[in-house]
Amino acid sequence: MFLIVTKLRNKKRVVMILIALSITIVGALAQKSPQFSQYMEYQSAINPAAVAADEMMSVGGVYRLQWVGFDDAPKNLFFSMDYPFRIGDTRHGVGLIFSSDDIGLFKNQSVLLQYSYKFALPKGEMSLGLNVGFINQKFDKEGVDLTGGDGELMEGDEYHQTSDPFIDGFTAEDNSDVTFDASFGCMYKTDFYYVGFSMMHIMAPKIDFGTEQYMMYIPRSYHLMGGYTFNTNNPEWTVTPSAYIKTDLSTWQVDVTGLLEYSKRIRGGISYRFGDAFVFLFGIDIIQGLRLGYSYDLPTSKMIRSGGSHEVSLHYYFKPQFAKKNKYKSDRIL
Repeated sequence: MFLIVTKLRNKKRVVMILIALSITIVGALAQKSPQFSQYMEYQSAINPAAVAADEMMSVGGVYRLQWVGFDDAPKNLFFSMDYPFRIGDTRHGVGLIFSSDDIGLFKNQSVLLQYSYKFALPKGEMSLGLNVGFINQKFDKEGVDLTGGDGELMEGDEYHQTSDPFIDGFTAEDNSDVTFDASFGCMYKTDFYYVGFSMMHIMAPKIDFGTEQYMMYIPRSYHLMGGYTFNTNNPEWTVTPSAYIKTDLSTWQVDVTGLLEYSKRIRGGISYRFGDAFVFLFGIDIIQGLRLGYSYDLPTSKMIRSGGSHEVSLHYYFKPQFAKKNKYKSDRIL
């Protein structure tokens, strides 16, 4: 959330607004939950139980540029790959996730290993999944402007100090900290619908910058997602409504989406993120298995004045083929 403050004479009011802004940004940062408008395409980013769905191997990524027009606006880069395999009659999946988020003076990077176990249930399949890995959070304290923005302290300024106790309290090497993270998820899927639930950051890991007074932590977040595919009178067309709810039990975010797909190759639709934005989605399979997606978020909140948010994704799905070695028999060897 960004506030545009102009010509306010009361300095205390300015400072209180800036403090509220900082808390909002840090709060959104602390959730450390991926923000994707194309959530239905990248379910494994939200729920590890979705790894290697449909016994397909996949590799792909997403780049998101949020609130275009703001300096230091959030930028998100996500990359994943996953691989299905069998042990006897049981199905499994493994995956790897790398993500990088830049939000203001904070940079977050995470590397997570994923595993899913799948088993049959009446009319469908249940999958259980787990993420384990590490999160690195870095704070650019050299980028902090302590002068009020003009390079010099303003006369009578009580709120900007060349020596800030919070900034000076950062004693962590390279102003960053690495912490362990884990998440759990489950998903039930049939030929027509799916529903999944996940808990991210199970242990609510802490970020230690060397000062207990300003210890940061990543709260647990809970994610519920589902969708249903309807066939139409024309077999070339399908309609898929879906919904996504996420919360840390303090704040909530709800997305509802409708997608129309033609010939299992071209798709488009619209989402509404309550209190935040309308989202316009488009996707196309360039060749079999290679899927390109784009979405544009049009802000609806009166608190947001920006050029919107852009998100581009590219993903390749394929079934791994393991060619059997040919066996030759020679008449010289009996």
